[in-house]
Amino acid sequence: MSHSTIKNNINKLLKERDWKVAHLEKKLGSTRAVTNILRGSSKNPTIDVLHSIAQAFNVEIQDLLIEQENIDQVNLPLLRDSYTKVIQAIEPISKSVSFTHTNVISLVKETYDYSLKLKLNSADDNFIKWLITQYYNTN
Repeated sequence: MSHSTIKNNINKLLKERDWKVAHLEKKLGSTRAVTNILRGSSKNPTIDVLHSIAQAFNVEIQDLLIEQENIDQVNLPLLRDSYTKVIQAIEPISKSVSFTHTNVISLVKETYDYSLKLKLNSADDNFIKWLITQYYNTN
């Protein structure tokens, strides 16, 4: 995750929605979080700040973290690994949490896109665990 990618994606989303930074910060309840990211004084925003920004824009957190161009070529080994690891991660909680096929595919897609952008050779187990806790409150 690079600061410039986060900054570019926030600027792109602001422009798409025709929002001002002040409008976004008001939605966040914070007066400086976005400004600090855009000016470079916050080069490593917390996951909570990024999550709040993603919610304000009504996008997935990956839409802030991943450069959105040139991710069209399918990396089949990475996609297979993403599916396998997501399934392995949700199996132990599947009796207490109800998953639809759409939920599983969304988890796999986010895992795959995140891993692909970071040029990982395999899906990141910690990211998968974090992702599941974000959507399903499985602490």
